[in-house]
Amino acid sequence: MVFIKIGETSEVPVGAMKSYTVSGKEVLILNVNGKYYAMNNKCPHMNGNLSKGILQGIVLTCPRHSSRFDISTGKALSGPKFGPIKLKTSDAHIYPAQVDGNAIMVDIG
Repeated sequence: MVFIKIGETSEVPVGAMKSYTVSGKEVLILNVNGKYYAMNNKCPHMNGNLSKGILQGIVLTCPRHSSRFDISTGKALSGPKFGPIKLKTSDAHIYPAQVDGNAIMVDIG
């Protein structure tokens, strides 16, 4: 694993998330109770911007069609909804993340 600095812990307070572009990839950093998670910022369903979604605990809901993801595993908990129709979606891509001092480090390899 090769971890690179993506940002500072002060940029993503507890309960918040922030998108960064690193090596052409949009990476979303999320802070849940002081633990940092990293995932692709685009929803696997139709590329919705996950940084505009709703974070509740470790569950992130896409703002576009309400797909829900476990940010610790990337597992899709529920797919998109179109009125009464519910579909399936792929799991979200997650990246290993860690903190070194005040630096948020991510392996985007």
